[in-house]
Amino acid sequence: MKTILLYPRPESTKYREFYLSLMAEGRKRGWRFVSVDRSPGPDEGERIRKICEDLGIDGWVGWHVGAPVSAAMSGIPAVFVDSGHSPPGVPVVHHDNAAFGDAAAEALGFGGENYAVLGFAGIRWSRARERAFAARLRECGLRCKAIRIDAPFFKPYTAHDKLRRAISKLKRPVSVFAVNDSLADAVLSSSESLGWHCPRDIRIVGCDDDELICMASPVTLSSVRPDWGFGGKLAAEAMEIQMRGGKPQKEYVYGAAGVARRASTRTPYRRPVDDRVERGLAFIAAEFASGISVPDVVRKMGGSRRHCERRFREETGKSILETIEDRRMDLLTTLLGGEKARISALPRQCGFPSAAALRGFFRRRTGMSMTEWRRGANSPMA
Repeated sequence: MKTILLYPRPESTKYREFYLSLMAEGRKRGWRFVSVDRSPGPDEGERIRKICEDLGIDGWVGWHVGAPVSAAMSGIPAVFVDSGHSPPGVPVVHHDNAAFGDAAAEALGFGGENYAVLGFAGIRWSRARERAFAARLRECGLRCKAIRIDAPFFKPYTAHDKLRRAISKLKRPVSVFAVNDSLADAVLSSSESLGWHCPRDIRIVGCDDDELICMASPVTLSSVRPDWGFGGKLAAEAMEIQMRGGKPQKEYVYGAAGVARRASTRTPYRRPVDDRVERGLAFIAAEFASGISVPDVVRKMGGSRRHCERRFREETGKSILETIEDRRMDLLTTLLGGEKARISALPRQCGFPSAAALRGFFRRRTGMSMTEWRRGANSPMA
């Protein structure tokens, strides 16, 4: 049995799925995992080296590892996770920041007039997400204002006053991409302090889908979900190649799994200019729970699917499918919030063809099961 060290012990909630996927892949290969906490100090490298000797470590997966530890672990197969620097020959599994920016643009839609992207000064991954977001908007003939704050990416609230001033200069209504969830939360807090309403005045999407941040406010935050599961599989693949004596790729990249859509990006209703779009919206409002699909709405609107889809997005900022799913999601969360609702009855009540389809939809939208969501929604801290 091979023993793999995880150092430091995974603590970030957003990486939980990555490490669970890595462990699942490792179990298939007969690996055992142990994790060790980081202990700041000049002797950290020697401490980790001694642990590896005592436990007979065969490989290790590192996240934000310093030079002393890297040197002490030299010679042991290693994989680094989302690291800007790694020792020669050590593969890095990292996320595709450009894919995250592109996904954020798609989530906010292209029917608005005002857009902004907020990032961190001097941080490469932030800049990559900003550029991709702006590039996707340019493809649709749109522009966005770029705002960068000089603050640690894990505590942007330290720049609250500057952030508040920057947001106050934006023209409402505005659609905003914040390059991580901490910044999205800070944007929400700053905009609320200005008396702005989310999502009427400002629509916000973050990135990383850290649920402890996204679910912490009455206005829950939409967020781009990295494909953590695929990232974990890539890490296992890179480790196995080394254990077999092979040479892994220098880097492995995982992208976005989608967007967890929540309250911060809902589009407030306004009367459409096009009567066909209004007919489509009225039909969705009346029949979304009966199992309707996009072709049903197109027939009600009248015209080709391509033309109806384009006019619908231009008027509402969303696709027909997104609008149907938003209505179903609203009903789902309302029913789940009630203590007497039976999960087994929800597919029929909300327009899903099967329980499996409902489960897949809900997890894709929220990143959790309905039972997990209900537990969190009904807890004293919710």
